[in-house]
Amino acid sequence: MNYENSVTLSGLLHHLNRKKDDKHFAFSIRHENLWSDGTTRKDFLNARAFADDVQEKLKSLAENTPIKVKGSLRTSSGSGELFLAVSEVEVLPEKFELENLVKLTGYVHQVKAQAEGETGTGKYTRFAVRQETQDAAGNSRRDFIVVRVYDEALRAILATKNDGDPVEVEGTLRSSRGSGVNYVRCTAIK
Repeated sequence: MNYENSVTLSGLLHHLNRKKDDKHFAFSIRHENLWSDGTTRKDFLNARAFADDVQEKLKSLAENTPIKVKGSLRTSSGSGELFLAVSEVEVLPEKFELENLVKLTGYVHQVKAQAEGETGTGKYTRFAVRQETQDAAGNSRRDFIVVRVYDEALRAILATKNDGDPVEVEGTLRSSRGSGVNYVRCTAIK
């Protein structure tokens, strides 16, 4: 299967503490939007830049610089943490359009632990999109990209899928208000 895994995201650059031996530049993107109750929701979305030119560009930018990034979602091989692997970065003007779009294809992976949950926005079902690819060195790589499905009609579609079935997901990248864990909030599923 040829996998789709694309993310376009705009927000404000947030620098993280950097370790000297890191092979990537870790940062987050503060994405703010108006919530249904009129308050501002702030998501801190984990990102990493691996290419030297992208790292240097990000390092040269000040905290809270408006940026737009493109890349793909990956999971850390150690912790399983979801992050955005950034391949492109663009500096935006002070007033900019918010963008947050995720498109994924892969296989359904049923999550056994905490498959159901509830937040202030309602009940959700959690699963992962499994993608199996090769890294630059030719090694096999498996990513499990966590998705939360809040919409009842979309949850009904997910209920018809079995572990290992092909799946297409569209959504937005979010961070949990409680734990800060990043996930995809599903807006469409096939």
